[in-house]
Amino acid sequence: MNDDYDELDRALFALPLETAPPDLRDAILRSTIGAPARQGFARTLPLGTWEIAGVGAALAVAMWLLLILVDDRALATNVTAVAVAAVAALYEPATLLWLAAGGAVVAWFTVGNAVAESRLLRGRS
Repeated sequence: MNDDYDELDRALFALPLETAPPDLRDAILRSTIGAPARQGFARTLPLGTWEIAGVGAALAVAMWLLLILVDDRALATNVTAVAVAAVAALYEPATLLWLAAGGAVVAWFTVGNAVAESRLLRGRS
């Protein structure tokens, strides 16, 4: 591998370059940090347009499902029964054991990665 870049540097510095327009720096600053602030509701949230649309759609679907549950008593009873059964399943010993095992694995990976990262940052392996 050739690590001698002197000839390439001389060729690059010998290229004729155009001079930049006199107001280039000001134009860049005006279009970036000097741009006018956005007005309205979107200015106060650290979210983009798609995120706001997604949250709005999710809230609309949730409201639609809530209205269906309020309107249909039989469906509300069935949904409540399923929710109670799902919560009751969480209290079974086998389920709690699997949840504890999964949490232990996550904690193990998190601590292991933190220890390995701190060793790398300090220069030890």
